[in-house]
Amino acid sequence: MKFNVLDDISLPARSLLLLVCGLTCCWGFVNNTILLVFASKVGFPIAVASCAISNNRKQILSVLYYTAFLILVGTVYFTVNDYEITTSLTKNFVPTLTDLLLAVGLGGSLAYFWDHTIRINIIVMSAGLASLLPACIMAGYWISHGTIPLAISSLLLYLQYVIGMAAGAMIINYVGESK
Repeated sequence: MKFNVLDDISLPARSLLLLVCGLTCCWGFVNNTILLVFASKVGFPIAVASCAISNNRKQILSVLYYTAFLILVGTVYFTVNDYEITTSLTKNFVPTLTDLLLAVGLGGSLAYFWDHTIRINIIVMSAGLASLLPACIMAGYWISHGTIPLAISSLLLYLQYVIGMAAGAMIINYVGESK
């Protein structure tokens, strides 16, 4: 199985799309508009890139690039625009066991249904649930405000989803090969 949602898009085009999605997320946080935050997550399928690590180790570099780029976007945006984001939006960017279990399940679901027509539903679901893009933006927000412990917490949540989704995909790939 080959996760190839972003592989056919050039790096400059992916970077511009990532920039637009990152800025959309920033604006959604500023305006307490959860739909904009959600739209940014759907716009750039980092969840698919995370799952792609299970069968293409080169995707690790892509995920690292996306991570650094989004943290930079959030940091620069919130340094230039000194907004305060409501606590109701920032309080949930901490890793939990539930997030880890959901990440493993999402990665497994994407791997299992990759060639099925339901795939797009799972990609949208993973984008809606996984806090990948917003966790990077939130880390940038906390960095711009000098609150490093909360930036680390946001990045730990991000890492939990990336590792969990990759692990879920690897489990499904391993089980599929065993049959």
